[in-house]
Amino acid sequence: MNGAGKTTLVKLLCGLYEPDGGKILINGVDISTVPKKALYRLFSVVFQEATVFPYPMGSNLSMKVPEETDETKVWDSLRKAGLEKLFRERGIRSDSYMTKVAFQDGVELSDGQQQRFLLARAIYKDGNILILDEPTAALDPIAESEIYQEYVNISRGRTSLFISHRLASTRFSDRILFLENGRVAEEGTHEELMELGGSYAHMFEIQSRYYVTVQTGR
Repeated sequence: MNGAGKTTLVKLLCGLYEPDGGKILINGVDISTVPKKALYRLFSVVFQEATVFPYPMGSNLSMKVPEETDETKVWDSLRKAGLEKLFRERGIRSDSYMTKVAFQDGVELSDGQQQRFLLARAIYKDGNILILDEPTAALDPIAESEIYQEYVNISRGRTSLFISHRLASTRFSDRILFLENGRVAEEGTHEELMELGGSYAHMFEIQSRYYVTVQTGR
């Protein structure tokens, strides 16, 4: 639910917030003992408030100056995020400036395309831990479904955390943590939580009923 603590949890895990009590461990190591730069290198994160800057497209992905940006890696990241074909067709190059904040001919993206672009940025960084905080909020249902399929491939071989309040996205997860009032209220697979019949199952059923109502007009 909104306000359950999803984004706060992510920022705690990444070391952007300090916990009021207790410890956060990665492989048994307290992250408070890890230098911040080393900790930040572990994570590839797409936050809800992430921004596309008025930089060249390649630098927007690498977050480095053009001379230090890997062109091959840029296009590989765009391909995995489902944007390479669109960018090629529109003639968007690594040195094309993004947004019209500073350049009249800057590249503007739709909300859905921007979401994919931010995903490409996370892919480019290639951190050991991939975290996506509501990455499909601006996408239509078809694009959302495509992202889920791509996400399975993108996250293969690494730890990944996918945050959503749209429960259609949870079925492919190995483990689901249902947050309520800032705490983990339920935990398990989709099937286990549905069988439990608790808050997760209730919310899933409500959302499913809404989609059925809209699609069938009942």
